[in-house]
Amino acid sequence: MSKNSAQTFKDLLLVAISNLKQLLQVVEQEHQLLQSAPETAEELETLTEHKTALLQQVEKDVDQRKAFLEQQGLKADMEGLESFLASLPEANARALRQGWNQLVSLLEKVHQKNNVNGRLINRAMQHFDMLLSAMQATQTKIRVYHPSGGAGDLNIPRNLGKA
Repeated sequence: MSKNSAQTFKDLLLVAISNLKQLLQVVEQEHQLLQSAPETAEELETLTEHKTALLQQVEKDVDQRKAFLEQQGLKADMEGLESFLASLPEANARALRQGWNQLVSLLEKVHQKNNVNGRLINRAMQHFDMLLSAMQATQTKIRVYHPSGGAGDLNIPRNLGKA
């Protein structure tokens, strides 16, 4: 493999690392916002849009790395990556492995933090659903007596707002 291909792959890694760092920052901001329970959803919506755009860029980065490996005549998977690195001089391979390991580490951090955020969102939704259920009308059975003296049940809707 040529020195030019090593430089191209390095450039692809640097762009991908930069994009993942930005994504990690957005996910961390999202985490802080979810913990502080903002009064409006606008800030969260803005972060979500930014996060979506960054995720699309990360996907594009993955596609570019796959295309690069295929252009080198290799499989677009870990086996192909290992073959590419093995074809380079030791110093270049070591540097690119460090970049790759940094990329993988960042990806794992983003994944973990995003999972935590997902759990926070799910918990908030469960609390919201419980609150909504409590606020919706419920049917209450009340024991009453008929004019004939017999007991019976009467269904009366009870709204929390009227209580």
